[in-house]
Amino acid sequence: RVLRRKQHLLQHKIVASETGAQLEDPNADAFEEIRGENNELFEAVRYIREAVVDGENLQLISERTARQVDKLVQVPRYDSVRFVDKLRKKLSAKSGSNTYFDWRTLGREAGVCFNSVPCRVAFLNGPVDVVYVPKERKKREKRVLEEESDEEEEQPEELDQKKQKADGDKLSAVERNMAIVNKVLNQKSNEAYAQAFEAFKEEEDTLEPEERKRKKKKIKAKGYEIDAVQHLFNPKSFTQTVENIFHFSFLVKKGSAGIAARSEKEAKELGGVPGPVVRAHASKDGQKHPVPTQAIVSLNMRDWRDMCKAFEVTESDIPHRKGSKHAGKKK
Repeated sequence: RVLRRKQHLLQHKIVASETGAQLEDPNADAFEEIRGENNELFEAVRYIREAVVDGENLQLISERTARQVDKLVQVPRYDSVRFVDKLRKKLSAKSGSNTYFDWRTLGREAGVCFNSVPCRVAFLNGPVDVVYVPKERKKREKRVLEEESDEEEEQPEELDQKKQKADGDKLSAVERNMAIVNKVLNQKSNEAYAQAFEAFKEEEDTLEPEERKRKKKKIKAKGYEIDAVQHLFNPKSFTQTVENIFHFSFLVKKGSAGIAARSEKEAKELGGVPGPVVRAHASKDGQKHPVPTQAIVSLNMRDWRDMCKAFEVTESDIPHRKGSKHAGKKK
């Protein structure tokens, strides 16, 4: 409150005091004095309302100081009334009993002032005394109408409908990649099940009947699962890793694939490492698709590197697609 009171007193000093009036005098020291006071008060400003008053004071100082320019620029000043009286006395002429103003003489005498360029005068476009060179404009050419000839017009080539139909039957890039992901997933799932079942056969005789039955049931339910990072992550390309996950999501939506998490207990029992796993689902006639759900997966290049390193992925199950401008670059 004390600071704002001092700021308002300074504002009154700028507007309505003799020191404030001296701000317009270029020879006075009022500007340095008032600016110093304002800067000293500004050091104690802590709140917005105090900063607003400080800004108003600074604007008032600027407005009054700007008037020093009018006094620094010395321009001859003329009294318009006296100037007109002098012209009437000098240029009044008589013709018989009539008195008239001699405009011809005024034009001749005043024209001398416009025959030369005043010194030290320049504009943004350059000095006035520069010779002006007009730009050449191209002449507009009239269009000549061509006479109609008897020659036959060339018709555009007709589209090959058969070729167009064949192109329509081709798969898009996304569909091709989905087919590759699905094919590799089925192959790897079957291999994983075969390995798990073979390991079970080797130790089947050593297991108790109940344990044997439980483990066999477990293999049928979980034996098709494979490591998701090994399957989807491409250690050579972050871009292709994102594309693989994108294509795999469509398989999950269709019910052709699934994703889950493998616990440490299941990893010890069935083999593999704990973490995310994927598997293929056999499609049956009349089988309903799962209820659509959404999941947001956050994956950046650091996560991609860390996961490839943690799961020791040196080569992805899904083949690396060559020809990409991002392929083969070191990350």
